[in-house]
Amino acid sequence: MGDHMPAVLAEVSFLLVAIAVLVSLARATFPAPSGRHRRTPEPPVLPWPAHHTPRRPERPLNGDATRLVRPYVVAAEQASRRGELLLADFGHDGPGLYVIHGLEVA
Repeated sequence: MGDHMPAVLAEVSFLLVAIAVLVSLARATFPAPSGRHRRTPEPPVLPWPAHHTPRRPERPLNGDATRLVRPYVVAAEQASRRGELLLADFGHDGPGLYVIHGLEVA
């Protein structure tokens, strides 16, 4: 094992020199970026202010003022509506009165 150490050290030193040469060639070939896309220094981090403004107390929502609609009910109504409109495009009328875009049609 001791006999191989000088050869391994020579190989490792050769690889380190080769890597150094390749890095210097890459730096010469691709210069540092300049112009619009160059890296900008990081903005300074501002410390938090010592005094925070207190928030206003939130009032509860008025449940009577909002209309609760389950999303799956709306989706089902839209899907059935699309089917009715598709049939109406081909001249097939369904039974009864319908409302299309807020207008009552036969």
